[in-house]
Amino acid sequence: LIAAVCITLTEFFSRRVSDEIGPLASAAAASLAAAATIVPLALFVGGDPMGQDLVLGACSGIGFGIGIAAYLLGVRVSSSAVIGPTVAALATLIPFLYAAVVEDLPPVLAWLGAVTVVTGLLFVTMGGDVASNVRGGLPIGIVSGLGYGIGTAFLVDVTDDAGVWPVASQRGMAFITIILWAMLRKRPLLPPMRFAPQSTAAGLFGGLSTALLLAGFTFNAAATSVTASLFPATSVAAGRLFFGDAVNRAQVIGLVIVIIGTITIVIA
Repeated sequence: LIAAVCITLTEFFSRRVSDEIGPLASAAAASLAAAATIVPLALFVGGDPMGQDLVLGACSGIGFGIGIAAYLLGVRVSSSAVIGPTVAALATLIPFLYAAVVEDLPPVLAWLGAVTVVTGLLFVTMGGDVASNVRGGLPIGIVSGLGYGIGTAFLVDVTDDAGVWPVASQRGMAFITIILWAMLRKRPLLPPMRFAPQSTAAGLFGGLSTALLLAGFTFNAAATSVTASLFPATSVAAGRLFFGDAVNRAQVIGLVIVIIGTITIVIA
């Protein structure tokens, strides 16, 4: 649960920078700070990663780089009530579908969860109004969700002995991906130094969320996955309280349905 809150805090500080400078510079700074946080953690935890593990982590980082940059762009033009559930749904569904294809067929409960997630997304998108700009935000949310979902799927085949080194290569490649994106778009690569505290906080909480998830998996993987999947709820609450995001009743219902579906998939 603390990891879910840390994810929201990462978004909170990143949005502060994004609103002033732009989503790409904000995402790049947060990714760089997260990588700097993960490397000491990887040294502390240890591990014996194979080259394949680091490559999978780097491929995951491409997806995560696109995911975080698109997420910050999405909440800038739309609302966290649109972007959050969309991203959470795809980030869960894509690894689920990947596992369904290359590994054992998931149980019926997992498929029920997938249908529930899609139903929740219908509430989120159809319940939006002009203020939440569903038409402008939904495509960006889909891009972000695809990035996170595909990035997560790459981590499925990482070996157990790799430690957290694949996450270090993931965060590093995410930073490189965002920098290249910013160069192509001719946008600022990093925020000015006056935003260093916010960017550092975003990266630290991002790295801390990963550390907490890894620690939770050691004790109880199912419980950790379920509670961490609640992050869209805290993100929407923070977006409403601190950024004035438009949220209506149908979108709240959709958010709850998405979370229920996500939890169902994780439990299955």
